[in-house]
Formats: sequence, C-alpha cells, structure tokens
Amino acid sequence: MTHQNRIDVHHHVLPEFYKDAQRAVGITAAAYRAFPDWSVEKSLALMDHQGIATTILSFTSPGVYFGDLARTRALTRQCNDFLAEIAHRRPDRFGGFAFLPLPDVDAALEEIARIFDVLELDGVCLLTSVNERYVSHASFRPVFEELNRRKAVVFIHPCYPPGQEARDYNIPRMMIDYPFETTKVAADLIMSGLMEELPDIRFILSHAGGTLPMLAHRMSIFDKLTPHGSKYPLGALAYIRRFWFDTALSGHPAPLDALRAFADPARIMFGTDYPYVTEDVAKAETAGLDAYQGFSDAERRMVARGNAEALFSRLRR
Repeated sequence: MTHQNRIDVHHHVLPEFYKDAQRAVGITAAAYRAFPDWSVEKSLALMDHQGIATTILSFTSPGVYFGDLARTRALTRQCNDFLAEIAHRRPDRFGGFAFLPLPDVDAALEEIARIFDVLELDGVCLLTSVNERYVSHASFRPVFEELNRRKAVVFIHPCYPPGQEARDYNIPRMMIDYPFETTKVAADLIMSGLMEELPDIRFILSHAGGTLPMLAHRMSIFDKLTPHGSKYPLGALAYIRRFWFDTALSGHPAPLDALRAFADPARIMFGTDYPYVTEDVAKAETAGLDAYQGFSDAERRMVARGNAEALFSRLRR
C-alpha cells in the first residue's frame, strides 16, 4: 500500500549560507560525499513523487557551534529565520525544527522563546553532542526544563562522536557511529532521570532509534542492577516506548522488525533523510517501508501521517 499524504519528519535543508559557514571552518563536504545540491524546488519534486504532503525541515550535523559563541548565536538565528521563511510561505508543505545556539544555555533559552512565540516553528532539532558533551548532559538541563514547560517536540539527530577517534579508523562515521550516538543519548535521557522528571517533552529519535531497538532488551536486564535504577523507576522499556521514531534509512524488515518489537506503533513516523541521501536512495527506502508486512493497514496509515498529526496539530486535516 502506498500513501499520497505522508508527513516526512526527517528531511533536511542545505542552503549556500550554511555550506559557506562550514567551509569557513574547514568543512568542505558532508559525512561521506560532497555537499548535496539542495533547493526547495528539489525537495518539492521528491515530495510530489513520493506522495509526501508535508515535510518538517531541519538543519543537521555538524550544527552551528564551531568554537565561537557569538558566531553560533548569529548562525542559529540565520538558520531559524530561513526555516521560518519557507514554512510561512508554504505552511501546507513545510514546517521546521529549529536549531538552538548551544552550548550557550542562556542564548538557547532566549532562542526557544523566539522559535515558538515569534517564528512559530514546529519544534527544535538537537544534535547528539556539542562542545565535547552529549546534549543530555546536566549542564543543559535548564534548556530541557523550558522545552518541557512548552511541551515541545524535540528531534534528536546524530552527529560525530565527541572526543578523540581511534587512530587509522576510516569508516565513515555516519555508517556506524551515528546510530550509536543516537542510542547513547536516548539511554542517557532515560538513565539520567530526565524523561522521568520532564515527561512532557516529545522526543523523536532519528533512523528508527539507531541501535536502541537491538539494545533495548539488554538495557532492561540491568534496570535494577546499576546505581541509576531509581532515576527511571518504570524500567528502560517503559521509557523507550515514550520516544517517537522516524523510519529514515530503515526501509528493510530487519530494522523495522527490531523497532516494531519495542516501539509503540503509534509513535513511528515516516522519514527520508533527503538530501543527505540521494533521491534514488530515498525512493528505495520508501518502497522498502511500503513493502514491509509488519504493519497492519491501520498502522501503515498511522506511520504515513496519523502519528505525525498527533504531534503537530496544525497538520490535522
């Protein structure tokens, strides 16, 4: 069964000013290939071909922090203004997950107010780490407290691991490291007690949760065997089921079966990861999702659109 009214919650933008910001600090390509050629028109063409009614656009790795906090604040505003302009021009086709100027917590709190009260974007995108710390680190707790107060949607997207890499390790980091980075942050959101203490944040995990579905049972084994157990009293599996998950780059029975085993089907949503994957890859992954036999017809409709409508009320028909 194919769908002609999908909502894509994992769809990126890559305007020239953001490429220039990366080139200025020596980043001259994406994780595994040259910067893709992106435009609003190219996104719309893919959307029309794949039956995507609306996409929630986002910037992604490597983020906006390159060591200069003033530049981080300015680049964050430029990125978020760009998303808002697209979303306001075509609210039927586009929304946006805004960046925050982390690690500047005070500036992030100011930007949260602008994102929701002025720009009226749909949520925020947090990369898994910034300035050598995972975004779930206690130093960022005031940001999460404000996001919880606003019942915000928070899209967690992986980036390069913090710290030093092993010598002579040349496997592209988005192939192996990205899924593990998502998993590490998800585990820390649970085991730090953040999800217990701040239950009103709606977290979306990229790429079917990374390796979390494969490790969920392993995590549950240790629920009562570590000093952290009191911080997530319901057990790891209960909190895992509170996450939302997108299907980007997961159009195969193996990852979908693993996800389906632990995730609430009401919290799985469609995603493409375009343009950081080519049109052909996005189309093939969508076809794989459509061919998957593990969803009922009702669940297919939920994944294609209904679950996203539950998060983004403005998109309800």
